[in-house]
Amino acid sequence: MIRKVFSSVLIGGLLITSPLAGAGAAEAAVINAIPNATKVETSYDSSFLSVPGYASLGVKDRSSYVGTSYYRTVSSGKQFLQAIQDAGSGAVKVIEVTADINLGWTELALTSAEIAQYSFISKYPDPSNGFTNPLLIASGLSKLNIANIDGLTIFSATGKTIRHAELKLQATSNDIVIRNLNFDEMWQWDDSGDHKEVGWTFIKVNGANNVWIDHCKFSIAADGMIDLENGASNVTFSWNEFGLAANPNPASSSSIYKSIDYMEQKYAAGTLDPSASLYYKMRNGGAAKNQIMAYAAYHSKVHLSGSGDKDYTNYVGSNGVEIKDGNQRIRLTMAYNRYTNVGQRLPMIRQGTGHLFNNYFDDSTHQNILDTVAAISTYGKDKLSRGVNARNGASIAGDTNVYNGFNEPLVGAERQGDDTANMNPPFDALFQNAMNHSLIVNSTVTNSSGTYTGSSWDNNGVNAFTNGMTWYDKSTIGNWAWSSHIVGVENMSKSNPPSTPFTFTYGYTEQLPYAYKTFPLSSVVSTVTQYAGASKVTLSAADWLKTAYGGIDAYSTIEAENYTSMSGVKSEASSEGGQNVGYIHNGDYIAFQNVNFGAAGPAQFEAGVATTAGGSIEIRLDSLNGTLLGTCPVTSTGGWQTWATQSCALSGSAAGTHDVYLKFTGGSGYLFNINWFKFKH
Repeated sequence: MIRKVFSSVLIGGLLITSPLAGAGAAEAAVINAIPNATKVETSYDSSFLSVPGYASLGVKDRSSYVGTSYYRTVSSGKQFLQAIQDAGSGAVKVIEVTADINLGWTELALTSAEIAQYSFISKYPDPSNGFTNPLLIASGLSKLNIANIDGLTIFSATGKTIRHAELKLQATSNDIVIRNLNFDEMWQWDDSGDHKEVGWTFIKVNGANNVWIDHCKFSIAADGMIDLENGASNVTFSWNEFGLAANPNPASSSSIYKSIDYMEQKYAAGTLDPSASLYYKMRNGGAAKNQIMAYAAYHSKVHLSGSGDKDYTNYVGSNGVEIKDGNQRIRLTMAYNRYTNVGQRLPMIRQGTGHLFNNYFDDSTHQNILDTVAAISTYGKDKLSRGVNARNGASIAGDTNVYNGFNEPLVGAERQGDDTANMNPPFDALFQNAMNHSLIVNSTVTNSSGTYTGSSWDNNGVNAFTNGMTWYDKSTIGNWAWSSHIVGVENMSKSNPPSTPFTFTYGYTEQLPYAYKTFPLSSVVSTVTQYAGASKVTLSAADWLKTAYGGIDAYSTIEAENYTSMSGVKSEASSEGGQNVGYIHNGDYIAFQNVNFGAAGPAQFEAGVATTAGGSIEIRLDSLNGTLLGTCPVTSTGGWQTWATQSCALSGSAAGTHDVYLKFTGGSGYLFNINWFKFKH
């Protein structure tokens, strides 16, 4: 059964109140949908492999590159580096990893000429207190910058592994897809227990836009798993597996075994400082080596989104050039992921927007170690089990998620001024009046207090989801905003912050810009366990390069050049990146097979067009002369690469799956160019 939810309409007795309501005034009955969003609930099928969420607004299908010179297979570290370099020139659009790739600085053993050639990779600084993982002593670690690339897919058809490097997706990169890969060996035992000794992270989306990371497995890292920085936007993590179960008997080749065995040898030799060594305190207190191995399989900091409170606006240089790196640009979707033994930042977002659905968060095996080993409970610092953390005016909404062994699925403060302990001046004062919007609906949390299913707005915000939440006046309960805006920020300087606190406006009428799909809450654990991670589904190389499966999602952004048939048109380079369809004359068309409209048909059509002339687009179903849903006039935008979104209302029935024909009509000569189109409810 397919259930379409229009949650911009009041559902389930939700009482909407004014955002200026006083304490206790906002009462909410049971709510089972996120306001101002549209979703379909159905059973899992192949269509769930399609790119979901914010990344669907900008990543592109690259299956057409199979068998071309743009497709590169790599089986060694240096081949991988060469492929990345060639991607920067546009010569490579697909990198298939066919063997495990080791990218550590020592093991790469680059010559001086190669260091100059591959200047985008560098040695990661050594830990301030030295290495404790023999694997990393031997391999070294690297930072690899992926920059100046527009359109690249890195994948493995067989789930190969990338080790010993942090991939940094820079702001000059766009439309980056990473699929079906394992990421490992970026961790060592931190004997202080503070997780501040090194910053090793598997992937940093450092300002890149339109990024899809899908069906990958991440073990544990010394710092983040995947972090977003410097205004990264339209990013989706889907079907990934994060973390490790607390296992007292890990593989002898693993980082946990190697690093804890290294510490055990130092303990046995009496070379650890009894007053400072966490390992010494645990062992001396009665914890066994294998119990510490189980404890060590915990990852504290998972998804930090927002590189600092200072990034409250974009940077504008003295030359007037704007660098779009402000935190307000952050847009992150987390869908269908499995998280095991993870402590916090799930996600933590400053100023931006997060949307998470059908994720399974499980901290139960780590909690068991804390509950059963006294020395670990006494000395171990890894005790957090926190989820959503919206800061500095951020908005984060979760739908149909499962939290197991989590004490604080939602943490932080409704008003930022009530949570400034980790903020430096002047930002603790500047952001004091920011209202953070957090919401969890249709989800389950299980911990030592029992099991609760419902919403974080239940019982006026007092429920099992909100144990970590500090409410101010509860004015955000019953009021949902997908974004916030600092009044006058356009005229502020990042290097010279104002002296008075920010004032904010909130997007209470803003709609989520995409529709999304969930499977029922009762099947989240089984479905995510079965399919999340690398090597969990088997696809051909061409299929791994697709962005849509089981038909095209009508409510996603459909690239015009990805037609399945056409007459008369040509594709050409677009000023917006990628390609557009041009050279359109009267009577030409493009057609798309298997477009899925869901249980209810669309009400609107919109397209990205450019022209100095004009014409019309007829939207027809199943044939060139089939059912006419509507006719959209296209008017001049001022140039053939001057893009504008134009739209029209639709009528008629389009429920289910159909072939869609866009038939172009108008006068003589070229009519217009079209870059993309989408349907809306």
